Amino acid sequence: MSSDAGLPPPQLPTLPTTPSSRPRGRSTRDRPAKAPLSVEVVVDAALAILQSDGLDAVTMRRVATALDTGPSTLYVYVHGREGLLRAMLDRVLAGVELEPPDPARWRAQLHALLARMRAALTAHPGIAAMTLVESPTTPAVLDLVENLLSILLAGGIGAQDAAWACDVFVLLATGAAREDDVRNRGRDDEGRREQAERVYGTFAGLPPERFPFLVAHAAQLVAGDGEERFRFAVDVALDGMLARADRC
Repeated sequence: MSSDAGLPPPQLPTLPTTPSSRPRGRSTRDRPAKAPLSVEVVVDAALAILQSDGLDAVTMRRVATALDTGPSTLYVYVHGREGLLRAMLDRVLAGVELEPPDPARWRAQLHALLARMRAALTAHPGIAAMTLVESPTTPAVLDLVENLLSILLAGGIGAQDAAWACDVFVLLATGAAREDDVRNRGRDDEGRREQAERVYGTFAGLPPERFPFLVAHAAQLVAGDGEERFRFAVDVALDGMLARADRC
């Protein structure tokens, strides 16, 4: 019989553990999976950046960072920054409710359609500039121009005048939206009133011997809000078109 019988087994020395190369924290398996990318997701991210930091901040790299991916991945969904901006404009204008043309109320329909277009552009500061860089032909833009042309034709405007007028009215809506961008930037209602008062003070304080009409009509020059001035511009264009039709 061995002399070691009945003794406990020997204890093996404890070996030092090798530290894991994986950083401490939640396992990658426990992290929520990223939402799958799509054109809609990419445009959502771009519009969020537009709202928070302006149009210049909307870059492929910035959008990719927001989506936790690389810029090259975005090219699967949009054709570069210009393609991204067109997709953003299309999304914004796709929300504009159209007007089934009615000859009995075509003028009111035109005002309503253009007011909604301007409001949609104003709600996304900077996006109106996209319509002035080139003639966009996205589905939503084509739907709007189709609707605009059909309303003008329903009102009895000649085909050529109606076609040219589409450009005029789109320019009025986008120009008004860009002016809204500048007027509203960093200002509330009180700030806009103060700005109007400063402009009034500038006109009223000019030398009357050099600027007699600006001084005399300073109040009229600053009167009205953006909506009133936009409606006036549309009416002036319409009245001119109708007068032109009567002369021809």
